Amino acid sequence: MTKLKHLESNGWKPFKLDGAVFSDGYAEGLIGIEELTDYNLEKSNKKTKIVATTNKSKKRSKSVSKWQCDDIEEKIVNNKDLEPRTKKAKIKESNTKSLSKSNKSISLHENEDNKTDCNESDIIDINVSAWSVLGTPNEIIKALSDQKFYTPTIIQSLTLAPAILGHRDILGAAETGSGKTLAFGIPILNGILELKNKHLKQKQDQLQDKSDDEHFNDEDDFDRSENSDTSEGELEENNANIDGIGCVRVIDNVKIEEKRNSSTKPLYALILTPTRELAIQIKDHLVKAAKYTDIKIAVVVGGMAAVKQERLLSKGPEIVIATPGRLWELIQLGNVHLNQLNSIKYLAIDETDRMLEKGHFQELQDIIERINANEKKSKERQTFVFSATLTLVHDIPDYLQRKKKRFGKSKIFKLTPGQKLQKIIDMLKIKNPKIVDITKETGTATNLTECRIACTIDHKDYYLYYFLKRHSGRTLVFCNSIGCVKRLATLFNILECNPLPLHANMQQRQRLKNLERFQADENGILIATDVAARGLDIPNVEHVIHYQVPRTSESYVHRSGRTARAQKEGITVLMMEPSEKQNYSKLCKTLGRTEDIPTFPVIDRLLIAVKERIDIAREIDSLELKCKRNNVHKGWLQKAVEDMDIILDEDQLETTIESKEIADLRRSLKTKRHHLASLLSKPLVPKGFSGKYPDTNTDYNLNQSYSKAIDIMKKVLEKDPKKTTKKNVDSLKRKRPIKKRKVQNSK
Repeated sequence: MTKLKHLESNGWKPFKLDGAVFSDGYAEGLIGIEELTDYNLEKSNKKTKIVATTNKSKKRSKSVSKWQCDDIEEKIVNNKDLEPRTKKAKIKESNTKSLSKSNKSISLHENEDNKTDCNESDIIDINVSAWSVLGTPNEIIKALSDQKFYTPTIIQSLTLAPAILGHRDILGAAETGSGKTLAFGIPILNGILELKNKHLKQKQDQLQDKSDDEHFNDEDDFDRSENSDTSEGELEENNANIDGIGCVRVIDNVKIEEKRNSSTKPLYALILTPTRELAIQIKDHLVKAAKYTDIKIAVVVGGMAAVKQERLLSKGPEIVIATPGRLWELIQLGNVHLNQLNSIKYLAIDETDRMLEKGHFQELQDIIERINANEKKSKERQTFVFSATLTLVHDIPDYLQRKKKRFGKSKIFKLTPGQKLQKIIDMLKIKNPKIVDITKETGTATNLTECRIACTIDHKDYYLYYFLKRHSGRTLVFCNSIGCVKRLATLFNILECNPLPLHANMQQRQRLKNLERFQADENGILIATDVAARGLDIPNVEHVIHYQVPRTSESYVHRSGRTARAQKEGITVLMMEPSEKQNYSKLCKTLGRTEDIPTFPVIDRLLIAVKERIDIAREIDSLELKCKRNNVHKGWLQKAVEDMDIILDEDQLETTIESKEIADLRRSLKTKRHHLASLLSKPLVPKGFSGKYPDTNTDYNLNQSYSKAIDIMKKVLEKDPKKTTKKNVDSLKRKRPIKKRKVQNSK
């Protein structure tokens, strides 16, 4: 009796039920039912749910089991709202809310009066109206303010409003470094936020309707009879809505987890990129933009553990950024989350011209077919297509020209920019496109300085080393082949330039590590193939050097776009030899250049010292290669001796393996290394060198203050802009550095 009195004093009393209620065995695991008599029902309009608060000051410990219904579980989890709150707690909560609002207005500069209440470092001059007019939500504007993106770029201001407010498909062509990632990233994030809010509102409306019905049913039941028969399910729901306490029922937890896991989370957006590094970069940008949202983003690329990526996909990210190869591999393995591709709401393809080029990324064609399988869903999908060379077209390749002449009339013809765009529209089944093209006729950025160095193939190493030692700064060197990258990396390592290679045959972990090292070094040197040409946003790259003339004009534009980004200046140097004349002519024709690219000034006298260093480094490279081959042979011979169980003394083994030739080779290698070390210890420009006769191409003096490559090139163009453009490609056959070296030796 004392226990019953204690329960009644807290507003609870035992509830009697007729035994016929449990005759069918539905109440298995039921311990007891109690009725709460002292409570107030409060309806919250914001959260649209019924809140039960007890009038007693004493709190009663509660134990709640897992409920089968998701809406009841959410109310039990939010138990803090069900607990009684004092006046002090309410005042404290209101103060914290007002404080958070004031902080938000300070960070976004919406409230000018609050500027004096914060530090100067917290004030960010972001133009909120410029972003909000385009439809950007406040959560993303706040994240953009953290990144100091004060105003939208040109491509963003032209595409965000049609994409967000007009829900149109976007085909965007803009120069490199113009902010294309956020041009399609912000509309995707905004659309996902709207979809999630819509689903949440529908769920809340359902909960509200259900709670209203239960409330009216409870009142009718109490009016009719207190001891009326009540089903077990209704009692559980009513008691849960009152205070989260009541009928305690034991349920198999394993079965509940299986049911919840069976309902996969939706996949809203897919973003496709040609390279792994670009996919990871886009992910980093979107994660920063979605900082104040609950949107999850995952990356699926090759070169990394597929098991780890499947584990990330099992968490149900709303956005997946992928390269076509690994994505198609996981689709074929039957990944549950990726099986929703035909119902995605947003599709973005970055660097589209490369992705959709015939003969490349065959998996992409299969992925597009899978996405377009459901015609109804494809009509609802919003598509984004972006590239710096989206409207750039070039002549038909030589092998196709020969094929056309051989077979007469054929379907091989040069596409116009409009036909190229229409081909993309038809392939992706775009219904309502908005085409935005802000690229120049030249294809390159406005603040990019272009120049070239004419030399023979043997002298390219001389000019490259000259440029790297003469002009400090972060430099990116592009090659057409992996073999060229490896050779240059080895050669310039011997010269103590510490270059970082980057090509497709490297492990993905090493590729990312080299990129991080390159970004961390102000005077870093990255020697790469075209895997680093598209989309990578490496800050403060001052020089881009084309060690070999790119095969297509698109490659030239994208390579050069790694510098002169975000309104910063940069210089690109094209190193060309006579055999590359044809590729150079095609490049100029496609980019609409009527004159040659200006020539970069070089001091020929300094090339004498450069040549000596390069030649010794080449000899060291050749000797090291021979030593490696001998070591391999020595290891093979030792293994053969061990396999035949022949016992030889160390002296006999050394005399058998090492010959006089190998000893001379090692001695010569050691001598060369000492010679090169002594040369590298001396400055390239000797003291007292005035540069009075540097070169006939220019009257540049070493004692002048401008030492940066871009400043030198600007100074030359200001003095005589036509002087460097009059030279014809035939001047490549000159061998001026060699001639001057012979004159010096004869003296």
